[in-house]
Amino acid sequence: MKRHSIGKRFRKMKGLRKVDPNAVIPEAPKQLQDYIDILTAQGLQINKVKYAIFQTKNGLKYPGLIASEKILSNETLVSVPKDLLLTTRHAFESPLKQMFLDHPQYFSNQFYSSWEDHLLLAFILYEYQRGPQSQWHLLISNLPRDIDYLVFWSHEEQDLLDDQQLVKLARKQYQEFLVEFETLKCITDKYPNLFAPETVTLENARWVYTHLVTRCFGKYLAYVTMVPFCELFNHECTDVFYDFEYNDDNPHKSEESEQTQVKELKEDEELSVTSSEGSYHSDDEISDSEYITDTFDQFTEFDFDQFSQVSTNNFYEEFGKTFDIKQQENEEEDEFNKRIKELQEKQIKMRKDFNIKLNLQREIFLLSRDCKSFIFQNIDYGDNYSIFFIGQMFNKLEKSIQEYINGDKAYFMAREDIKRIQLSCNTYKNNLYAFQKDVMKKPIYQTSYFQQKRSKTQNSTLDNVQQILSQPLDYDCEYYKTVWDKDKFDRFVMKTASKDQFEKGAQVYFCYGRLSNRMMLMRYGMTLEYNKYDHAHLRIEYLKYIQNNEAIWLVHKYQLSKYKRFKLKHTTFPIDFIVFCKSIYWTFNVNSLDSFFKIQDLQLERKALQLALEILVEEISKFSDKLEENEKLLYDKKLGYHEYFAVIYRLERQRIYHHNINLIKICIVVIDRMLDGIPFEQATVKTQFDFDYCETNRIILAKYFEQMRYALYLPK
Repeated sequence: MKRHSIGKRFRKMKGLRKVDPNAVIPEAPKQLQDYIDILTAQGLQINKVKYAIFQTKNGLKYPGLIASEKILSNETLVSVPKDLLLTTRHAFESPLKQMFLDHPQYFSNQFYSSWEDHLLLAFILYEYQRGPQSQWHLLISNLPRDIDYLVFWSHEEQDLLDDQQLVKLARKQYQEFLVEFETLKCITDKYPNLFAPETVTLENARWVYTHLVTRCFGKYLAYVTMVPFCELFNHECTDVFYDFEYNDDNPHKSEESEQTQVKELKEDEELSVTSSEGSYHSDDEISDSEYITDTFDQFTEFDFDQFSQVSTNNFYEEFGKTFDIKQQENEEEDEFNKRIKELQEKQIKMRKDFNIKLNLQREIFLLSRDCKSFIFQNIDYGDNYSIFFIGQMFNKLEKSIQEYINGDKAYFMAREDIKRIQLSCNTYKNNLYAFQKDVMKKPIYQTSYFQQKRSKTQNSTLDNVQQILSQPLDYDCEYYKTVWDKDKFDRFVMKTASKDQFEKGAQVYFCYGRLSNRMMLMRYGMTLEYNKYDHAHLRIEYLKYIQNNEAIWLVHKYQLSKYKRFKLKHTTFPIDFIVFCKSIYWTFNVNSLDSFFKIQDLQLERKALQLALEILVEEISKFSDKLEENEKLLYDKKLGYHEYFAVIYRLERQRIYHHNINLIKICIVVIDRMLDGIPFEQATVKTQFDFDYCETNRIILAKYFEQMRYALYLPK
């Protein structure tokens, strides 16, 4: 089945690892060739790759590396001695050290998460002004000036992405960069003996900062690191990765660091869809939440203290009237005293009955409050579906209290209602955790994830130089390491994975990580066509779907996000999105608890799929141009690099939407067949929405279809 995977299909469409007929192998620019010659003399080893020029579909040229011979799996492509690497340690242990020590508010990890970038930015600018006298002169002089990333695109170019949230983030980060530059400028101006006036300029800072963001390594290294020559590798969904090698006499060498055997793969042994050997994870966690801050006054939670006070006042007001007793004319004294005694006994019973009733009411209220407390501590109000369930539970709890207090429900019935609701909440929690762990592959947090998530929004940012540099210092605190350890490996190597190989004449890529096009724009200013790790962000304003005031009140009370967010992908079916749609229709005491996260009611599931389809069709209609128009634009020779990557970004999101729409249509057809009595095996055969990708679609839908099979044979 792997030959029908999304990854396999995309690799074939792009000709990945195959000969590139449009590639040109020119002489490397003299400055680059001089650098390579010097690096080679110092121990750099280059195997089977050469400098080459490639082109986009519309003819834009860009440099990269080409396979000069067939490259086999497990082969080392580049080997760089660690002494040639430029790291944060080199920056700190430099003539700038005292400047760093004087300003930990900008250069220490105690204050700034990007402190290593600040150290390297200052150091590279310092070494840049030294020219040929610098040990790092050739590395710095070979950093091109004509590259950037999304943060530095013009507003007009950013708007071409048709993604307001991403543009908003890019512009915010540009403002943060300006503050960081102004802070660096303020600091370096204090050290005229270190920095010439023309060195720390906005243009130079932007140039160096771009390379720190786009070309540095750091995931598995002790420090943020610049690696000579390896920045020539472009990114693709291959498994070429970096690793470390150790000399035989290195005490840190282990069996795991031994080189694996180089081998040639057969045609059917190509990289599988699940293979990620050597490439590290990099999820798109760009936050674009907007929180609800207004109030909602169409529901008020039952206030027992207020109710108790009002009930007590009313009781004693009525109770006071019972004291208004007078001896009647011609009434004997004994008879009058008897009436007083009877009244006193009645008053005692009234007090007793009132206190018993009030205590029972308090008990029902406390049971309800405990149930709500359980919900708050165990279920995330802010996840994509629970607010619909929790809203119904709060509604039932409030209704049960009111019915008991109004006399419409007996005490034991109200008590059983609340116990049943708590049991239901516990079952829901277990089902939710199982769904998150087994289906969504998300970790289960010991503390309330809802509380953690909300607390993160309270962090404030520093908006200007004065705020950054005026932060108070604790002179007893060690803001920097006392010893900056050297890297323990001997060579940094770039190598192919166990199921990765390139034909002679193919472009050789390095996998930067499992990156969506959104993240690639933010980190590298580029996008990939047919990127199997790409996804489209679907944002749904869910309040219009909530049916009860309790849920709406909870959303406002806890200032939840205005949107439910989902990632639509090429490689998986959006089950969490379908569950969200199902939660809108799911009704307590009508649908089973198990049917919330599992397929148990085909009619309910079909309603969810139909709503999901309607939402996606509406979303894709919002694009300013059609998919076919964007596909043609890729061949427009008038497009520049930014415009070209923006077209790919829009196009890939549209392809993901269309792909998921087709998947949902396939599921609706299959359910309709099953509801018509067609056996499961026949119901799941090819539909009109599979086109030429039936096998691929069945791989993606396998788990969902298995749930359908299970639902079909459930006892009715």
